[in-house]
Amino acid sequence: MRTEYEKKAVIKLPKDSNAFAIETPDHLPKLHQLCIANGKRGSGKSIAITNLIRMYKEDLGSDLRCIIVSPTFGSNYKLLSELGINREDVFEDPDDDVPAKLIRIADDERDAFLEWKRLNEYYNEFIKTIKGGFTDRSKMDDYMLQYYNKFERPKPKYNCYLKGKAPVLFTSIDDAQGSKLLSTNKKMLQLCLRHRHLGQFPPPQGGAVGMSLFVSTQTFKSNGGLNKTIRNNSTSIILFKTQDMSELKQTAEAFSGEIAVDRFFQLYEQATEKPHDFLFVDLHYKKDVQPSGFRKCFDTYLIPDGDSRET
Repeated sequence: MRTEYEKKAVIKLPKDSNAFAIETPDHLPKLHQLCIANGKRGSGKSIAITNLIRMYKEDLGSDLRCIIVSPTFGSNYKLLSELGINREDVFEDPDDDVPAKLIRIADDERDAFLEWKRLNEYYNEFIKTIKGGFTDRSKMDDYMLQYYNKFERPKPKYNCYLKGKAPVLFTSIDDAQGSKLLSTNKKMLQLCLRHRHLGQFPPPQGGAVGMSLFVSTQTFKSNGGLNKTIRNNSTSIILFKTQDMSELKQTAEAFSGEIAVDRFFQLYEQATEKPHDFLFVDLHYKKDVQPSGFRKCFDTYLIPDGDSRET
């Protein structure tokens, strides 16, 4: 086949894309995530997701806000409390208008950041004007109204404000199998489609706060499993041992990526040799610093034969 290059028709990518816009350590997946943890009861889904979020929190610290949607939060309290979750961020009824609450949280965090940013800029301008001397009395009165309570620089809610960034939002949905939230709730399905666009900033700043979602399920595709919208928009999966070969094949077809399905099965078998171990598949892994998108648990990269890269 003959080809001919047209330099005037080259596609140009936007400089500030909101896809995976949050900086993360080299060993962790990109953000924002829509991560699925799939395994039978007692396999270790909650522990795996909690530890993944913990690793992010070790880097992001108090700049990470984690929301929990789980009817069994009480039984997992000790495990989840390590993440420093506020009680107001725990929703125990998956079908109690959870999508609206998550959207509101993202919008509120955006508004709080923009208000702090506005007041901080106002403060800087006020100090600059004081040093230069007031020539307009009305302008001085306007400044003073902003600080009638006490005159000091506004304190940031999160340290990331000082870097010009909003907080990182995570939501973990656990033990919601059988609820409408993950199967027929249209608002939740729409949220999964646009989770990284939640809390949009107005022009000219653009971008959004966004929210990463971590969803635990016992069934990937069978009756009572995840809706197709969630499956098709997921960025990674934590896959535990299963005896359902039909569903495993469906999962392999969805997450095999650039390798053949039979090679995926080999990686899966190697990763799940021991109880509670799992195969982690990252569809958008960092090719410049991560040797593979496949891992045994989170700490061991699995590099398919024929790949010249070495760990």
